[in-house]
Amino acid sequence: MLAAAAGVMVMATADIREAAAKVDSVAALLPKSIQEAGVLRIAIPDVGKPLAYKEGAELKGMDPDLAQAVAGVLGLKAELSLIPFAAALTGLQSNKFDVSYGEFYVTAERLKVADFVTNWQDYSSFLVVKSKGYAPTALADVCGHIVGAMAGSAELETLKGAAAKCAGNAATVSAFPSVSNAILALNSGRVDGVLINRGGAQEAIHLDGTLSASGEIGGGPTATAVARTENSAKLLEAIKAAYDHLIQSGEYAKILEKNDTAYGAAKTAVIYKEGSMPPKYGF
Repeated sequence: MLAAAAGVMVMATADIREAAAKVDSVAALLPKSIQEAGVLRIAIPDVGKPLAYKEGAELKGMDPDLAQAVAGVLGLKAELSLIPFAAALTGLQSNKFDVSYGEFYVTAERLKVADFVTNWQDYSSFLVVKSKGYAPTALADVCGHIVGAMAGSAELETLKGAAAKCAGNAATVSAFPSVSNAILALNSGRVDGVLINRGGAQEAIHLDGTLSASGEIGGGPTATAVARTENSAKLLEAIKAAYDHLIQSGEYAKILEKNDTAYGAAKTAVIYKEGSMPPKYGF
């Protein structure tokens, strides 16, 4: 398990840096304190390929690429910290970070502690071992099985809700600090299935042909989380404008294509803050 904010990594490929030229009209939306600091402190939860992963000393994936591009449009230096997913929102609350990636589903519970700007969309699937014959396609299929998801994720809460409906055929739900830990548990037989985002399942199958994915569970817009501080109102508008610029310029599409995540492309960014009605998901 990686320590939260253990170190700052500022790594980007040349093509992303070049694509993310400052846009003065967007940068002008930033709060003065962030403009003057010249830095955007960004948490990157360790959710694995294709969203965020380390390759040697380099941080790769859609989330760090989008983070670098957004910071570039805002005329800021991106300070990227790789952290466990479960530490993301608490890191925002303790002012360690200005924003966090992790492709959050926007829920009423999360809106109590942070604001959000949507930037992508996703759904979840069950990752299973093909040879074992367990291929759940609906949440009711977890009954009688041991299943898992990443700690702090919407998938984990979804599994807990499904397990509570399992009457006499109980399900056991396990939480893991990262997707890689969950896959280790799956391969060792400690869980029968892991509910993760579709992209994560897809990447796991690319790496291990003994695995398979089944079902399309839930899904809907996912978002970048923004710390709720005196800077929130202006920072939300600036982040939204940066995303909309990247979408309209075509650079957003290039980033998604590079990371094999174009299936979840958003058409525009939407702000959700305290008091907003969260999107409806199919969980």
